Amino acid sequence: MNLRIRQMRPSDVVAVVRIANQAFLETARLGWLMGRRAVDRLVEDRECLFVAEAGGEVVGFVVGGCSGDRATIGWIAVHPDYWGRGIGGMLLGAVEEVARRKGIGVVETGTPFARSFYEKHGFRCVGVDRCMVLELVGRAISLPEGVRVRTLMLDDIGSLIELMGEDEWLRFSRAFFSAYEDDPEKAIMVTSKEGTTLGVAVGENDRTYGELVTLTYMFVGREGDAMKVLDSMAYLASSRGHRWLGVRLPLEGTSQEELEGRGWEDAKLPSFWTRYRMRKEI
Repeated sequence: MNLRIRQMRPSDVVAVVRIANQAFLETARLGWLMGRRAVDRLVEDRECLFVAEAGGEVVGFVVGGCSGDRATIGWIAVHPDYWGRGIGGMLLGAVEEVARRKGIGVVETGTPFARSFYEKHGFRCVGVDRCMVLELVGRAISLPEGVRVRTLMLDDIGSLIELMGEDEWLRFSRAFFSAYEDDPEKAIMVTSKEGTTLGVAVGENDRTYGELVTLTYMFVGREGDAMKVLDSMAYLASSRGHRWLGVRLPLEGTSQEELEGRGWEDAKLPSFWTRYRMRKEI
Protein backbone atom coordinates (compact mmCIF):
# COMPACT_ATOMS: atom_id res chain seq x y z
CA MET A 1 0.00 0.00 0.00
CA ASN A 2 1.46 3.32 -1.12
CA LEU A 3 0.55 5.49 1.87
CA ARG A 4 1.72 8.93 2.92
CA ILE A 5 0.79 11.36 5.68
CA ARG A 6 0.61 15.02 4.72
CA GLN A 7 -0.90 18.24 6.02
CA MET A 8 -4.58 18.79 5.39
CA ARG A 9 -5.56 21.23 2.64
CA PRO A 10 -8.86 23.00 1.90
CA SER A 11 -9.37 20.66 -1.06
CA ASP A 12 -9.51 17.74 1.42
CA VAL A 13 -12.61 18.95 3.27
CA VAL A 14 -15.16 16.93 1.28
CA ALA A 15 -13.13 13.73 1.70
CA VAL A 16 -12.79 14.43 5.44
CA VAL A 17 -16.56 14.84 5.78
CA ARG A 18 -17.26 11.62 3.87
CA ILE A 19 -14.83 9.66 6.03
CA ALA A 20 -16.47 11.09 9.16
CA ASN A 21 -19.90 10.09 7.78
CA GLN A 22 -18.81 6.46 7.56
CA ALA A 23 -16.41 6.07 10.48
CA PHE A 24 -17.84 7.86 13.53
CA LEU A 25 -20.52 6.48 15.83
CA GLU A 26 -21.06 9.85 17.51
CA THR A 27 -22.46 13.06 16.04
CA ALA A 28 -19.11 13.99 14.50
CA ARG A 29 -20.41 11.92 11.57
CA LEU A 30 -22.89 14.69 10.71
CA GLY A 31 -21.74 16.44 7.57
CA TRP A 32 -22.59 19.98 8.61
CA LEU A 33 -20.82 19.51 11.94
CA MET A 34 -17.55 18.00 10.75
CA GLY A 35 -17.47 20.21 7.66
CA ARG A 36 -17.79 23.38 9.71
CA ARG A 37 -15.21 22.25 12.25
CA ALA A 38 -12.68 21.24 9.60
CA VAL A 39 -13.07 24.56 7.80
CA ASP A 40 -12.79 26.52 11.06
CA ARG A 41 -9.56 24.74 11.96
CA LEU A 42 -8.09 25.23 8.49
CA VAL A 43 -8.75 28.95 8.86
CA GLU A 44 -7.44 29.21 12.43
CA ASP A 45 -4.42 26.90 12.58
CA ARG A 46 -3.70 23.92 10.35
CA GLU A 47 -0.33 22.97 11.87
CA CYS A 48 -1.71 19.77 13.45
CA LEU A 49 -4.21 18.85 10.73
CA PHE A 50 -3.14 15.83 8.68
CA VAL A 51 -4.59 13.38 6.18
CA ALA A 52 -3.53 9.89 5.16
CA GLU A 53 -3.40 9.45 1.40
CA ALA A 54 -3.35 6.07 -0.40
CA GLY A 55 -2.97 6.02 -4.17
CA GLY A 56 -3.87 9.69 -4.35
CA GLU A 57 -7.08 9.19 -2.32
CA VAL A 58 -7.63 10.60 1.19
CA VAL A 59 -8.40 7.63 3.46
CA GLY A 60 -7.97 9.10 6.93
CA PHE A 61 -7.54 12.33 8.85
CA VAL A 62 -6.68 13.80 12.21
CA VAL A 63 -7.62 17.19 13.61
CA GLY A 64 -5.18 18.03 16.39
CA GLY A 65 -3.78 21.11 18.05
CA CYS A 66 -0.92 22.44 20.16
CA SER A 67 -1.49 25.05 22.82
CA GLY A 68 0.67 25.93 25.81
CA ASP A 69 2.24 22.84 27.33
CA ARG A 70 0.05 20.20 25.68
CA ALA A 71 -1.16 18.85 22.37
CA THR A 72 -4.71 17.63 21.80
CA ILE A 73 -6.48 15.26 19.46
CA GLY A 74 -9.89 16.56 18.45
CA TRP A 75 -10.98 13.97 15.88
CA ILE A 76 -9.27 11.09 14.15
CA ALA A 77 -10.87 8.71 11.65
CA VAL A 78 -9.97 6.23 8.93
CA HIS A 79 -12.17 5.07 6.07
CA PRO A 80 -13.67 1.65 6.98
CA ASP A 81 -12.03 0.01 3.95
CA TYR A 82 -8.64 0.83 5.50
CA TRP A 83 -9.24 -0.16 9.11
CA GLY A 84 -6.67 -2.44 10.71
CA ARG A 85 -3.71 -1.21 8.66
CA GLY A 86 -2.08 1.04 11.25
CA ILE A 87 -3.18 4.29 9.62
CA GLY A 88 -4.72 5.69 12.81
CA GLY A 89 -1.43 5.24 14.64
CA MET A 90 0.45 6.99 11.84
CA LEU A 91 -1.91 9.96 12.03
CA LEU A 92 -1.45 10.15 15.80
CA GLY A 93 2.29 10.04 15.25
CA ALA A 94 2.14 13.05 12.95
CA VAL A 95 0.57 15.19 15.68
CA GLU A 96 2.99 13.85 18.28
CA GLU A 97 5.93 14.79 16.06
CA VAL A 98 4.71 18.39 15.83
CA ALA A 99 4.33 18.44 19.62
CA ARG A 100 7.89 17.17 20.14
CA ARG A 101 9.32 19.83 17.83
CA LYS A 102 7.56 22.47 19.93
CA GLY A 103 8.89 21.01 23.18
CA ILE A 104 5.50 19.69 24.27
CA GLY A 105 5.55 16.48 26.28
CA VAL A 106 1.86 15.64 26.73
CA VAL A 107 -0.93 14.70 24.31
CA GLU A 108 -4.53 14.62 25.54
CA THR A 109 -7.91 13.71 24.12
CA GLY A 110 -11.39 12.68 25.16
CA THR A 111 -13.29 9.81 23.58
CA PRO A 112 -16.59 8.00 24.06
CA PHE A 113 -15.95 4.92 21.94
CA ALA A 114 -12.23 4.65 21.08
CA ARG A 115 -10.60 4.12 24.48
CA SER A 116 -9.00 0.82 23.42
CA PHE A 117 -7.50 2.45 20.31
CA TYR A 118 -5.79 5.13 22.37
CA GLU A 119 -4.59 2.65 24.99
CA LYS A 120 -3.06 0.57 22.20
CA HIS A 121 -1.02 3.64 21.24
CA GLY A 122 0.30 4.43 24.70
CA PHE A 123 -2.45 6.61 26.19
CA ARG A 124 -3.86 6.00 29.65
CA CYS A 125 -7.23 6.97 31.05
CA VAL A 126 -6.87 9.77 33.60
CA GLY A 127 -10.53 10.52 34.24
CA VAL A 128 -14.09 9.62 33.35
CA ASP A 129 -16.95 12.06 32.73
CA ARG A 130 -19.79 9.66 33.45
CA CYS A 131 -23.17 10.01 31.75
CA MET A 132 -26.08 7.62 32.22
CA VAL A 133 -29.38 7.05 30.45
CA LEU A 134 -32.68 5.46 31.32
CA GLU A 135 -34.62 3.92 28.44
CA LEU A 136 -38.25 4.95 28.86
CA VAL A 137 -39.66 2.39 26.41
CA GLY A 138 -40.30 -1.22 27.37
CA ARG A 139 -40.71 -0.47 31.08
CA ALA A 140 -43.42 0.96 33.31
CA ILE A 141 -42.90 4.68 33.96
CA SER A 142 -45.16 6.31 36.53
CA LEU A 143 -45.14 9.24 38.91
CA PRO A 144 -43.66 8.46 42.32
CA GLU A 145 -46.30 7.83 44.93
CA GLY A 146 -47.34 10.84 46.97
CA VAL A 147 -45.95 13.60 44.73
CA ARG A 148 -47.36 16.29 42.50
CA VAL A 149 -45.58 17.80 39.50
CA ARG A 150 -46.22 21.08 37.77
CA THR A 151 -44.46 23.27 35.26
CA LEU A 152 -42.42 26.09 36.79
CA MET A 153 -43.69 29.50 35.73
CA LEU A 154 -41.67 32.70 35.63
CA ASP A 155 -43.53 34.06 38.66
CA ASP A 156 -42.54 30.98 40.68
CA ILE A 157 -38.80 31.31 40.59
CA GLY A 158 -38.33 34.31 42.86
CA SER A 159 -39.80 32.37 45.77
CA LEU A 160 -37.07 29.73 45.41
CA ILE A 161 -34.23 32.06 46.47
CA GLU A 162 -34.96 31.51 50.16
CA LEU A 163 -35.05 27.73 49.70
CA MET A 164 -31.90 27.51 47.58
CA GLY A 165 -29.75 30.45 48.61
CA GLU A 166 -28.55 33.03 46.12
CA ASP A 167 -25.61 31.14 44.59
CA GLU A 168 -27.61 27.98 43.99
CA TRP A 169 -30.55 30.01 42.69
CA LEU A 170 -28.33 31.63 40.09
CA ARG A 171 -27.22 28.19 38.86
CA PHE A 172 -30.85 27.12 38.70
CA SER A 173 -31.89 30.30 36.89
CA ARG A 174 -29.33 29.76 34.15
CA ALA A 175 -30.89 26.37 33.39
CA PHE A 176 -34.43 27.67 33.82
CA PHE A 177 -34.09 30.51 31.35
CA SER A 178 -32.52 28.21 28.77
CA ALA A 179 -35.57 25.97 29.07
CA TYR A 180 -37.88 28.99 29.20
CA GLU A 181 -36.72 29.95 25.73
CA ASP A 182 -36.72 26.50 24.10
CA ASP A 183 -38.92 24.09 26.07
CA PRO A 184 -40.56 25.67 29.15
CA GLU A 185 -42.64 22.60 30.04
CA LYS A 186 -39.47 20.73 31.03
CA ALA A 187 -38.80 23.00 34.01
CA ILE A 188 -40.73 21.36 36.84
CA MET A 189 -41.43 21.70 40.54
CA VAL A 190 -42.05 18.53 42.52
CA THR A 191 -44.04 18.78 45.75
CA SER A 192 -45.63 16.47 48.26
CA LYS A 193 -49.41 16.19 48.21
CA GLU A 194 -49.37 18.55 51.19
CA GLY A 195 -47.55 21.17 49.11
CA THR A 196 -44.02 20.87 50.53
CA THR A 197 -41.41 21.51 47.86
CA LEU A 198 -39.29 18.38 47.34
CA GLY A 199 -37.19 19.79 44.53
CA VAL A 200 -37.01 21.27 41.07
CA ALA A 201 -35.59 19.91 37.85
CA VAL A 202 -34.89 21.26 34.38
CA GLY A 203 -34.50 19.19 31.25
CA GLU A 204 -33.91 19.93 27.61
CA ASN A 205 -34.50 18.15 24.34
CA ASP A 206 -31.31 17.05 22.64
CA ARG A 207 -31.07 19.14 19.49
CA THR A 208 -29.42 16.39 17.47
CA TYR A 209 -31.06 13.25 18.86
CA GLY A 210 -34.71 14.12 19.37
CA GLU A 211 -35.62 11.01 21.36
CA LEU A 212 -33.36 12.11 24.23
CA VAL A 213 -34.10 14.51 27.08
CA THR A 214 -31.12 15.46 29.24
CA LEU A 215 -31.33 16.73 32.80
CA THR A 216 -29.57 20.08 32.94
CA TYR A 217 -30.31 20.96 36.57
CA MET A 218 -31.74 19.36 39.72
CA PHE A 219 -32.14 20.66 43.25
CA VAL A 220 -33.59 18.73 46.16
CA GLY A 221 -34.40 19.98 49.63
CA ARG A 222 -33.49 16.63 51.19
CA GLU A 223 -31.11 14.03 49.80
CA GLY A 224 -33.72 11.30 50.18
CA ASP A 225 -36.01 13.04 47.69
CA ALA A 226 -33.57 12.98 44.76
CA MET A 227 -35.03 9.89 43.11
CA LYS A 228 -38.56 11.24 43.46
CA VAL A 229 -37.54 14.35 41.54
CA LEU A 230 -35.61 12.36 38.94
CA ASP A 231 -38.44 9.86 38.49
CA SER A 232 -40.82 12.77 38.01
CA MET A 233 -38.67 14.07 35.15
CA ALA A 234 -38.61 10.55 33.68
CA TYR A 235 -42.41 10.50 33.80
CA LEU A 236 -42.61 13.88 32.06
CA ALA A 237 -40.19 12.78 29.32
CA SER A 238 -42.08 9.51 28.84
CA SER A 239 -45.43 11.29 28.64
CA ARG A 240 -44.05 13.41 25.78
CA GLY A 241 -43.00 10.28 23.88
CA HIS A 242 -39.25 10.52 24.39
CA ARG A 243 -37.25 7.30 24.49
CA TRP A 244 -34.35 8.27 26.77
CA LEU A 245 -33.63 10.42 29.82
CA GLY A 246 -29.97 11.26 30.35
CA VAL A 247 -28.03 12.59 33.36
CA ARG A 248 -24.44 13.63 33.99
CA LEU A 249 -22.71 12.43 37.13
CA PRO A 250 -22.15 13.32 39.88
CA LEU A 251 -25.82 14.03 40.54
CA GLU A 252 -26.95 15.40 43.89
CA GLY A 253 -28.60 12.85 46.14
CA THR A 254 -27.86 9.71 44.15
CA SER A 255 -24.99 7.59 42.89
CA GLN A 256 -23.97 5.51 39.90
CA GLU A 257 -24.69 2.34 41.87
CA GLU A 258 -28.20 3.45 42.83
CA LEU A 259 -29.01 4.45 39.27
CA GLU A 260 -27.72 1.14 37.90
CA GLY A 261 -29.94 -0.66 40.39
CA ARG A 262 -32.92 1.20 38.94
CA GLY A 263 -32.19 0.29 35.34
CA TRP A 264 -29.97 3.19 34.26
CA GLU A 265 -27.09 2.35 31.93
CA ASP A 266 -23.82 3.89 30.79
CA ALA A 267 -24.62 6.42 28.04
CA LYS A 268 -23.53 5.47 24.53
CA LEU A 269 -25.93 7.50 22.42
CA PRO A 270 -24.81 9.45 19.32
CA SER A 271 -24.87 12.82 21.07
CA PHE A 272 -24.72 11.84 24.76
CA TRP A 273 -22.04 9.57 26.12
CA THR A 274 -19.56 8.79 28.85
CA ARG A 275 -16.28 10.49 27.96
CA TYR A 276 -12.90 8.95 28.78
CA ARG A 277 -10.12 11.49 29.25
CA MET A 278 -6.91 10.06 27.81
CA ARG A 279 -3.31 11.25 28.18
CA LYS A 280 0.07 10.24 26.80
CA GLU A 281 3.52 11.45 27.77
CA ILE A 282 5.77 11.65 24.72
